[in-house]
Amino acid sequence: MSLTQALFRLGLVIYMLSFFLVATGDPKGPTGRMRGYECAYLAVELTLTSTPFSPASADYAPPFLYLSILIGGLINPVFLGYTTLVFLKRKPETTRVLKFALLSMIPFCWVVFHFLEIYPREGHVLWVIGMLLVLFSSWKQPRRSLEASTDRSSYCVTA
Repeated sequence: MSLTQALFRLGLVIYMLSFFLVATGDPKGPTGRMRGYECAYLAVELTLTSTPFSPASADYAPPFLYLSILIGGLINPVFLGYTTLVFLKRKPETTRVLKFALLSMIPFCWVVFHFLEIYPREGHVLWVIGMLLVLFSSWKQPRRSLEASTDRSSYCVTA
């Protein structure tokens, strides 16, 4: 097994494990403590079932917070799509776009944490680490060509 495959699999295991750990904490009490799977479910469920745009609504949320929750709720489905495409070795252009999109989406979770006055815990940290391991497991550094690395004329100083 190559290092790339090992990092990919390790990232997936950490990602899956994170759903069973406590992902959020609340300084005011235990009500803000949720496991990763609860956070994932609520992020999707809240954006699909509530209409928070009316200030008179019981579910009112400022538009930017609603957008942040919506984007946070889409991270897991987008990540699963990315992982499937990488595993099947399909659509390299699409996987590059999804990788950029996922990296751009993660900070929206932190916006939600700030607005709701909760803080990330070990489940959230491992969730992000697992995704980053999967996203960058196939990252390739640009390599200099063999000719450039063996060309000794570039080391000579001419007057």
